[in-house]
Amino acid sequence: MKENKEIPANIAHQQKLHEESKQLHRGQEDHYRIWQAQASPYSYKVMTFMNYKGIPYKKVGANHLELEWVKEVAGQSIVPVMLTPDDQVMQDSTPIVMHLEDKFPAVKTVPDDARLAFLMWLIEEFADEYMPRIHMHTRWGNELNRAAVSHRIARGFTFGSADMEAKDLAPFLVERQSGFNQHLGLVGDEVRASMDQQIEDLLAILEQHFKHHQFLLGFKPSIADFSLYGPLKVHLYEDPRSNEIMEVKAPRTCNWIHTITDLGDTRGCAGQTEFGDWINLDEGLPDTLLALLGFIGKTYLPLAKATAKACIARERHFEETIYGATASFSAHQYRAWSFEQLQLRFEALTDGEKEDLSTALRDAQIMPGLMGDGILHNGLFDGFTPPFIKDGIPDARIKRIKEKAAQANAT
Repeated sequence: MKENKEIPANIAHQQKLHEESKQLHRGQEDHYRIWQAQASPYSYKVMTFMNYKGIPYKKVGANHLELEWVKEVAGQSIVPVMLTPDDQVMQDSTPIVMHLEDKFPAVKTVPDDARLAFLMWLIEEFADEYMPRIHMHTRWGNELNRAAVSHRIARGFTFGSADMEAKDLAPFLVERQSGFNQHLGLVGDEVRASMDQQIEDLLAILEQHFKHHQFLLGFKPSIADFSLYGPLKVHLYEDPRSNEIMEVKAPRTCNWIHTITDLGDTRGCAGQTEFGDWINLDEGLPDTLLALLGFIGKTYLPLAKATAKACIARERHFEETIYGATASFSAHQYRAWSFEQLQLRFEALTDGEKEDLSTALRDAQIMPGLMGDGILHNGLFDGFTPPFIKDGIPDARIKRIKEKAAQANAT
């Protein structure tokens, strides 16, 4: 008997919806298109930022149909990837929001005060480059989260597929993600206990802060809010075991998550439209913000600086002690480059602005570590212009990979 290969009606409908999401129809000529995933904190960092600023865009699910295209245009299978209305390729959440901040200045997300702006970028760096260690610990460090999230990711990946089932892909994802433990220094009971303590301490700091301030820098959202929102919402708040921790220990932080989620939503007048001011540093740095900076000084800073030094020394692995636990890490080239950008932001401050921040940065253990060894230059991005990607090459690492692949094909 001949097998019936007809695609089920709703699967065919999903495929149609997916294809339409990639097209700019009449009236959408000014829209950006963002290839994103439900489990990607960086995707939601960019989308909530765009919601707040009122920038029009279309969401495209990064399912199995898009994997090769994303790799072709961005050099690797990674989200978010964006197309501008005139089809330029953009990748890397921080350069994307920086570009859009300049292009759409009517709603500001960067304070005019350069001192406060630097603190914002410091929090943003922590959210992007240290929070992955926290949320990968929670997401894949217990059975309930592993089971639920592996199926969640598989569900998005298999959307529109008549041949793949989420339940079949989920075990592969669990096995794949566990391989990142070694890269992020998440091996051993001592390290895992330290990570649990870090989560508890961070949420306690945020709870006190949100008791007095609606957002991280006062009563107006900044890029820091969207950056920290991504990992807290997409990982800790939405993963089942971690959600229990959030709801029990951090109700005000949950409220902040809902506020960020609703920004720009006009349905039922859900999204907040009136805001106050950012913190006035001339009136002093709030104790709760200083506590957050202190947490960053004990977690992000030692990891980022050790990473930068290892990359300069061309070492693939290094050891570092963070929050009382020593672990082995992989030297992540992007994290080294990003740390250099933070150093350059501090260097760009005037002497007076640096002096104004000096006491707080010393108390938070940001200084002297941030600048103690000078600018740690990583040349991997020299000559490239993030967030824009040309010919699928965003940095020198991808360029080398493509060159090696071309050479292999030639032989």
